[in-house]
Amino acid sequence: MGRIALEGIRKSFGTVDVIHGIDLEIGEGELVVFVGPSGCGKSTLLRLIAGLDQPTSGKIEIDGVDVTRKGAADRGLAMVFQSYALYPHMTVRQNLSFGLENARMPKAEIDQRVEEAARMLDIGELLTRRPTQLSGGQRQRVAIGRAIVRNPTAFLLDEPLSNLDAELRGTMRAELAALHARLATTMIYVTHDQIEAMTLADRIVVLRKGRIEQVDTPLNLYNRPQNLFVAGFIGAPNMNFFVTEAKSGRAALPGGAEVVLDHAGPVTIGIRPQHLRLAQDSERAIAAKVHLVEALGAETVVHASAEGAGSILTVLEGQPLIERGAEIRLAFDDENIHAFDADGQRIG
Repeated sequence: MGRIALEGIRKSFGTVDVIHGIDLEIGEGELVVFVGPSGCGKSTLLRLIAGLDQPTSGKIEIDGVDVTRKGAADRGLAMVFQSYALYPHMTVRQNLSFGLENARMPKAEIDQRVEEAARMLDIGELLTRRPTQLSGGQRQRVAIGRAIVRNPTAFLLDEPLSNLDAELRGTMRAELAALHARLATTMIYVTHDQIEAMTLADRIVVLRKGRIEQVDTPLNLYNRPQNLFVAGFIGAPNMNFFVTEAKSGRAALPGGAEVVLDHAGPVTIGIRPQHLRLAQDSERAIAAKVHLVEALGAETVVHASAEGAGSILTVLEGQPLIERGAEIRLAFDDENIHAFDADGQRIG
């Protein structure tokens, strides 16, 4: 249970098209994350799956059943919103049980589901409190618990951690991953946070302007982005790009370094900051001048520039002694090169 399929999904608001013919299949028990810049359509797509909005055209199936024109209440899904949307006048227990009571579920079963969700989320001691007496993390647990008690076919989560501070987001991220492992229920998770996407997802759907750019595992997206947009969007800090031209199977980089390519014509070479290192004398390298050094302890982030190429960002292990204004040479390995053609598509 929990297979979700989208076929040719389009959504327009008046004359403005926001979702452009999306085809996507989500497997039973998968945790799929939608990521992309603001306005890319990720929350709109989630609302279409939830039944909160209707597509302009296309088909949505859940476990092989066409639910395109069914309402949200008839799809067997549970949604967790960015705002916790808890009833302030109710206790935690009442918030958890309210939907089940409206469905006229037997009281014994309601109590069992509430207790199980409270145990799973470690909120048993909070059941008699009201939302105003809870921290942000506790409120989010209650919001997730309200979804769990419904025993849904799939969970839909719309940026559920964005209102939490950085430390609590890390804790809740780990708890969500553990919760998915225990429940083995399909989850679709919307976020703008790359760390959440990379650490939680079985697969990531990268969206831009209402279209899917790439669907893949987190590591495949990082290691083999299929176009310039995905290469620049996935990974932190952002990938370095060098615009050049391939001639006779070679493309020149700043400082005289060359890469071998089975390609001719305009090309963009991408190298992640983590894949650059201080060069030895005999190594091919990119020549750069240092503008800023951020010593973070375990690693050092170097901001530099290369003649004719603009800024270069490098993440070096440890605590190398590099001063602002220094001239450095940055080496790289062929297996860490990403090449894109004039249309921004991956070469090789």
